Amino acid sequence: MRTIRPARREDLDPTSAMLNEHSRRLYGADDLIASDLLQYWESPDVELGQDILVAEDDGTILGYADVGVHGEHVWLDVRATDADSLQELLLAIEHVAAAKAPEMKLMGYTGDTDTPLRDLYAGSGYDLIRHSYRMRIDLDEALEGPVWPDGFAVRTMREDEERRFYDAQMASFADTWLFSPEPYELWRHWMVDDPGFDRSLWFCAEHGADLAAIVIARAPENEPGVGWIRVLGVLPEYRQRGLGQAMLRHAFAEFARRGFNAVGLGVDAENPTGAVRVYERAGMHVERTNLLFEKSQG
Repeated sequence: MRTIRPARREDLDPTSAMLNEHSRRLYGADDLIASDLLQYWESPDVELGQDILVAEDDGTILGYADVGVHGEHVWLDVRATDADSLQELLLAIEHVAAAKAPEMKLMGYTGDTDTPLRDLYAGSGYDLIRHSYRMRIDLDEALEGPVWPDGFAVRTMREDEERRFYDAQMASFADTWLFSPEPYELWRHWMVDDPGFDRSLWFCAEHGADLAAIVIARAPENEPGVGWIRVLGVLPEYRQRGLGQAMLRHAFAEFARRGFNAVGLGVDAENPTGAVRVYERAGMHVERTNLLFEKSQG
């Protein structure tokens, strides 16, 4: 008999396996490793016995749902290898969201190829409001090296510069859609305490004493050979000089030097800074499209 219940610490490995099976069905690749999921479960703003649910049938984990408050929305993550459990999971996690932040709108997301979940959102009062892309470049192609504007120099992050990178990220994204400043300690949990944290994959471009642009990258274990750019940010006063393009190509070159086959990143399809065009000019293409659905509570 299928039940929906709060997740427990001992559910970590079977839940990770279920999420990876779900991802392989849709995309042919794993989504995460167990330590990635644990990082979310141990986030300072998450209550394991409340904010995370699993669907279970005869001891087997078939579905997953969680909530997270960011800005003015409660974000829902709902996934299942058993499509029949999706509606129960969605209703249950909506109840959790209502108890956590009843005044906020709900935001659900899914890949455009996850037809059961996409149809469930559309049929449950959610409006499709936005798209985002996962973009990719294959590094076996001829790569152009970075061209740096006059007066700028690139380097890796030094010891004890985490706060400086945090400030640069917040400043770079302040004019993007749904931006909300993230507390430093929460940012540090996600970025620095991340299982894939590698200081040598954090880059910055400087203009004199000023930090003008940053890249925060990692080498995730779930897709060997695929590097991931988590953040590319150019501070507003240094835009329109080719810094974004140069930072991107610098990161590509470093991943290629390390023997990686490809690099990916995620981006809002309507990013107001023109990020999609920057990525396309660097040789990236859209690999997946994700959908964002919004619903008012009450």
